[in-house]
This record gives sequence, structure tokens and C-alpha cells, in this order.
Amino acid sequence: MSSARSDGRVLAARPGDPKRVGPYRIIGRLGSGGMGTVYAGLDDAGLRVAVKVVHSAQADDAEFRARFRREVQLSARVQGPCLIPLVAADVEAASPWLATAYAPGLTLDRHIATYGPLAGGTLYAFAAGTAQALAAIHAAGVVHRDVKPQNVILTAGGPGFWTSASPMPPTAHP
Repeated sequence: MSSARSDGRVLAARPGDPKRVGPYRIIGRLGSGGMGTVYAGLDDAGLRVAVKVVHSAQADDAEFRARFRREVQLSARVQGPCLIPLVAADVEAASPWLATAYAPGLTLDRHIATYGPLAGGTLYAFAAGTAQALAAIHAAGVVHRDVKPQNVILTAGGPGFWTSASPMPPTAHP
């Protein structure tokens, strides 16, 4: 996500943003990037999710859709500690989307820019959480291929919650 609040809070929806995506009512924006826009949404029970909606330019590209479909299939296989799970997706929608559990917090890059480098116990917990997340991803036969600070969210519940399905172009192990 290239344009998100530095404090990790939800931005107001913009004119033209969808009111609903699949079963989710959109309550604001979390950020946007080259692949799509990420919204905060609520299901009918009030559970908050993060909903990534693919930009129309990519949605019209058959090759991109095939990669996105594969990403969703692989992401659904990945479960484990420190992973933010995929909860729903519609790869056939006019604007394909996927939803993950909502994990409030800052991405690692924004956390470091705001508070400085991780140190001590926080650094060790983060490293352990990242190792657990990558082990779970690899155990599912998936290679993440986009490990970077923008794809890691540090939450109040503990550091190292890994976005397993956000901007992740996974591939099966050869």
C-alpha cells in the first residue's frame, strides 16, 4: 500500500469508492498501491476485514486475473501463527477482490519511520514471528516472493503479524 495513514487508522471513503464489496460494507480506506485499493469493511455480524479491490486496468487483463486467481488459491492454503488469514474472495467479479482478517497496526516500514528501528525484546519477538510465518507459508508449498517491510503489520497483540494474502505474488514450489 503506497498511500496509507502513518498512524494505521482508517481513512474516510472517497467519492466513487464502493459502498459494498461482496458481503462487506465499506467503512473507509486503508491504503492503495499498484495492484489495488484496500478498504476497511464490516460483515453482517460486525466483524472488521481488510478488502483489497483490484484496479480496473489489471481486472481487464486476462493474464493478471489468472495470476490473481492462483494467488487466492495459494493464500487459502496458508495458515499459521503470525499470518493474517484470507477470509473470502471473488476472482470472477468485474473488479476482483479478496478479504483478509483486519489487523490494526502499522506496517513495519511506517513503524520504523515513526518510532525508529526495533530493538531488544520487540526485535526478537518480531524475528520469531516472521520466522513462524515464513515456515507456515513454506510448509503450505508456497514461496512468498514479496517479503518486505510494507507487507508486515505490527499490531498491539504482538509484532510480526504477516500479511499472507495482501500484495503477495506466491508461486508453488517447483
